[in-house]
Amino acid sequence: MDFVVYIILLLLGGLIGGLMAGLLGVGGGVILTPLQYALLLETGLEADLAITVSFATSLAVICVTMTRSTLQHKKNGNVVTKYLKPMMIMGFIGSMVGAFISVHTNVEILELLFGVMCILSVVNMVFVKYPENDDEISDSKIAHLLSGTIAGLLCGLLGVGGGVIMIPLLTLLLKYPTHKAVGTSSATIIATSLGGLIAYIVLGWNVTGLPSYSLGYVNIIQFIFLVATSIIISGYAAKWSAKIDEKYLKACHIIIVLYIGLNMIGII
Repeated sequence: MDFVVYIILLLLGGLIGGLMAGLLGVGGGVILTPLQYALLLETGLEADLAITVSFATSLAVICVTMTRSTLQHKKNGNVVTKYLKPMMIMGFIGSMVGAFISVHTNVEILELLFGVMCILSVVNMVFVKYPENDDEISDSKIAHLLSGTIAGLLCGLLGVGGGVIMIPLLTLLLKYPTHKAVGTSSATIIATSLGGLIAYIVLGWNVTGLPSYSLGYVNIIQFIFLVATSIIISGYAAKWSAKIDEKYLKACHIIIVLYIGLNMIGII
């Protein structure tokens, strides 16, 4: 593949990932990971290394992007802070554990798990009615800790920020309205992506056969071009999210995640 085309695709991927981060409160890993995986396979990199590098580099981009979008969500008043700190701590720990499991798991299993996770998330969003106000938000600390842990495990295991599962957990289990779920998910993802990122750097430190300019499993070249567009658009998208009807945010989320899920398990 021509290097210029390679870079353009990375820039476009970062743009879409940034939009998802700001509008939907997900890290954008459902876009960033499959894109990088496909591009790395085109370069001739072995599938086992390609998917791990994709996971790790996605988390590096997500960590930066979600920091920007979370600041805007907080200005909009859409970050619920009561149990945020313990959720972030458990998400950080969970993602490090997930990363360790990931590097010791067969690539075909990871692809299948990634696709199934996306499809289950879509099923939940289609059939579950979300709360419309703050009155029903759960006061259960245990449920918040569990949500952070689950999101963290999936983050480290599959290279997503955790928002594709965090938002359904916040809305279904903890009764957050959509805008508050988006903002709180964004803040939690900072911790989940950081934990996974650190783990992937350490686990990949002495691994041979990685692409040039890699820090552990994180590829610096891909990181730079992905984050160049994602960090710019994510802040603007977070502003737009406060003005967009929740049903349109939900529909957009469903379409994108369903497509990625079906693609990863080989249906389309």
